[in-house]
This record gives sequence, structure tokens and C-alpha cells, in this order.
Amino acid sequence: MTVRPISLVLGTVLLAGLSCSAFAQSSTGQDSSDRMTHSMQSDGSHDAMFMRKAAAANMAEIQAGRIALDKSSNAQVKQLAQRIIDDHTKAGDQLMSIAQRKQVSLPTEPMPMQKQEADHLKSLSGSAFDQAYAQAMVKDHRKAIKLFGMESASGSDPDLKQFASTTLPALKMHLQMAEQLPGGSGMHHDAMDHHSATPMDDSGSMGMPASGSSTH
Repeated sequence: MTVRPISLVLGTVLLAGLSCSAFAQSSTGQDSSDRMTHSMQSDGSHDAMFMRKAAAANMAEIQAGRIALDKSSNAQVKQLAQRIIDDHTKAGDQLMSIAQRKQVSLPTEPMPMQKQEADHLKSLSGSAFDQAYAQAMVKDHRKAIKLFGMESASGSDPDLKQFASTTLPALKMHLQMAEQLPGGSGMHHDAMDHHSATPMDDSGSMGMPASGSSTH
């Protein structure tokens, strides 16, 4: 009389144990999948942020270059400004092409702080403008070198890593030209301060030149 109920109880317990084990394995697998998805999303978000920051800064550099062509009478300033306009225009086209393939929306205008910097440049003239422009280009391009270097080294998207890598030589050339302008060399030590040269700063004051003056 007691054997049958005991067998039923043992069978129920065994089934319950198997169900719990299967559920635990399923949960563990789901957790691993969630972690992997989150990691992939985090990497993608970093690359998308890089594209948006670079695009906004690119437009800001072109705008500053046009202001310099209009306001400066210094031949070196005009030379740098035209070089930046040409290189950044080509770089902007390349970045837009990458963004379209990745389905990433890019900004259509510079960031607020970048607009303020442009307004400040517009308010200056003569040697004061030349020095302010040189300082802005040194500061922004040192930030850009750090930003693009980080993307080149640790970005997750191969196209963006290559874009960042091929852009670095032009960044360094623009920086060298800016340092040779009146007032440009005075920014050298301050710009090397890692605390003041945060590449992903929301202020947006970072340069973004083209990947090469003759290749883009």
C-alpha cells in the first residue's frame, strides 16, 4: 500500500530537480548572451560617438578656416586655413560615407561651444585674431590627435580604425603648421596637459582634419 505513493513522490522530486537544472542552464546562457550583446552595443556606441564628435569638430574647423581667410592678412594663417578647409571637406565626405554605411546619423552643425569659439574669432582682428586662431588650432589639433589615436588603437569598427589611422598624419601636419604661427607655440605645454585635452569632451573643441591632403 505504501510503495506506490513513495514511488510517485520520488518521481515528482526527480522531475522537479531536472526542471530546475534546465532552467538554471537556460538562465546562465541568457545572461551570457545579454553580456555579449551589451558589450557589442557598448563598442558600437563608442564608435558612433567618435563619428558624431569628429563630424561636428570637422565642421567647426572648416568654419574657423573660412573666418581666417576673411579676417587675416597673414600669409601663413591663410595658408593653414585653406589647407584645413580643403582637408576637412574631403574628410567630411569620407566620414559621411562611412556613417551612411553604418546607419549612424551625424550632426549637421558644430556644437554650441564650437559656435562660441567661432563668434569669438569673428570679434577679433589683426594680430589679435591671428594669435587667437593659432592657439585654437594648436589646442584643437592636440585634442584631435589624442582622440583619433585612441580610435585607431581601440576602436571596434575596422573602417573607423583605418579612417582614424590615415587621418593622424594630416592632424600632425596641421598642428605643426599652427605651432609655427604667431602665438601658436605658446599653447604647446598647456595643450599637452591630459586633463585639459580630453578627446571626448562634450564642448566639442577638437580638430578633425582630413586623412591626407592629397588622398582624401
